[in-house]
Amino acid sequence: MKSDPTRYYLECIACGEQWSERQTATRCLKCLGPLDVKYDYDYIRNRLNHYSLKNSPISALKYLDFYPIDNTRDLISLNEGGTPLFELKNLASQLGVKRLLLKEEGQNPTGAFKDRGSMVEITKARELGARAIGVASTGNMAASVSAYAAKAQIPCYVLIPDGVSIGKISQTLAYGARVIQVRGTYDDAARLTVEMTAKHGFYLAGDFAFRADGQKSQAYEIVEQLYWKTPGVVIVPMGCGTNLASIWKGFKEFLELDLIDQTPQMIGVQAAGCAPIVEAFEAQAEEVTPVVRPDTSCSAIAAGDPIDGLKALRALRESGGAAVAMPDEEILRTQQLLAKEESIFCEPSAVAGLAAVPLLLERGIISPDQSILCVATGNGLKDPRAALRVLPSPPSVEPLSEEIDRLLALRIYDRPERLVPSKDRLRLKRVPTPEKLATIVQRELGLALEDEHLEKVHALARDFIEDKGKPLLKGDLRLIIDDVFKGLSPYEPVLTVEDFQVTTKKHARAEAEVTVQFLGERVTERAEGVGPVDAVLNALRKSIEQHGGFKVRLLDFNVAIETAGTDAVVEASMTLKDYKKNQVMTAGTSPDVIVASVNAFENGYNLLYWKARARRGRRAGRGET
Repeated sequence: MKSDPTRYYLECIACGEQWSERQTATRCLKCLGPLDVKYDYDYIRNRLNHYSLKNSPISALKYLDFYPIDNTRDLISLNEGGTPLFELKNLASQLGVKRLLLKEEGQNPTGAFKDRGSMVEITKARELGARAIGVASTGNMAASVSAYAAKAQIPCYVLIPDGVSIGKISQTLAYGARVIQVRGTYDDAARLTVEMTAKHGFYLAGDFAFRADGQKSQAYEIVEQLYWKTPGVVIVPMGCGTNLASIWKGFKEFLELDLIDQTPQMIGVQAAGCAPIVEAFEAQAEEVTPVVRPDTSCSAIAAGDPIDGLKALRALRESGGAAVAMPDEEILRTQQLLAKEESIFCEPSAVAGLAAVPLLLERGIISPDQSILCVATGNGLKDPRAALRVLPSPPSVEPLSEEIDRLLALRIYDRPERLVPSKDRLRLKRVPTPEKLATIVQRELGLALEDEHLEKVHALARDFIEDKGKPLLKGDLRLIIDDVFKGLSPYEPVLTVEDFQVTTKKHARAEAEVTVQFLGERVTERAEGVGPVDAVLNALRKSIEQHGGFKVRLLDFNVAIETAGTDAVVEASMTLKDYKKNQVMTAGTSPDVIVASVNAFENGYNLLYWKARARRGRRAGRGET
């Protein structure tokens, strides 16, 4: 079915050239500027069913007259839209504002606002006869486009930069997309996607005109949910700038059709490590200068060369708005604050707008008396590792009531969030005395350690500073305490690793020699492995099994690098299982991956040993053999 050129057409926002969708649906063929869908609003006005608009349930599908879709019988939809609008009363009280609202787009089908645009874009791809779809993404769009392409039964090719959250990659793969990781930035992936789709005749999906016209339905829903009123200010996270520009277009269209009598002030927020639109706005520039190397944890808005930067600048200026950049640590802190105070879990990029509210109030850009609405763009489960960067990991105890009582007395649940690296001002270059370390932990982390825990924390701190020559930072101290609490046990250890030595070569198996104290006996054993960690763990197992201990299996092993640099802190976590099917999860921390792994194994074996003894004791008490 062909589109009706009298109902809508595409226009370049840079040079004003007009195009039909059969010519291009992405960029102006004359100047390569971004395109916008232009409508005959008299046509829409004459067709508009006001009763249905104001009385039918809120959903993106109720606004079909506002989209450039010709064949609504062949619509590709997953029932997107209709997302909730929350009133954040607890945070409003803390911030001293009259009304604070949150449009939670993470409740769309794939967990992000992108689904609104995918509904329109993939429907258009089918109308235009696409045989395959190509898209570049930092995660959310990859998941959304691949989901809608699967529904449309069109093959989907997704190019993503290295470092995309595992939650988003797994989603995309589950929908059957053909995913290629690019060793570069999002902009590298986007460039290659343009080349790939042009060369192979695929439909190019992304932040283009049709997607933008799907995303504008956020504005329609906000108006409806506020009983056909507009908020004073709408704050939106910005990556490519498409979403903010789309929401602004939605408000303008409702004003054009006399459905509202005023539009809100639009404010865009970017991460400080990738803020090209903010920089252009502040410089009053007409062009956006790309950021070559984005440096932010907020991957969903890390677009160094924003495709719709010009649209976003126009929206900000037309609305009398503003643009600000926020540091990652404030965004991550706000992610936790929103979850803790309002029970809403969003990914870091999604809360960038909310994170900016205190700064906007301080600068006088917004007023406490305004109705302030923040758009949250994605669900927190999209990037679960981000939350774990700042949250303390939970302690682990034996299944004994007195152990629970002990943890409650220690107030472990009051442990503060981990500090992100850029805020880490503690730097210990010399090993403090245990008493001094206890004072530091109390001052910096608010914890009063018992003597047995202090002894373990002090020993690990000494490993960092004396043995490895690494200054101990507050984040390191936080990780050490987390790992001590994970390995809490009321029993004395039966395995203590005194030292180890490893020889490794590029073209040969690694060899390790370990010396341990096991069941009161000093033991030294050697073993080989495919790498240094494997060799050391094999030697440890040999030391145990040949001297009266039981076999253990390594079920899972993960290494996470917690800080930057070659002296980065490593947290090794593993799951161990014994011959009686007892199982424990444990962790170890060190600047050295082998030491971290050894600490984790040592903790795990000691827990398994006493767990097996306790089990035998319970069976003996019941008269079992």
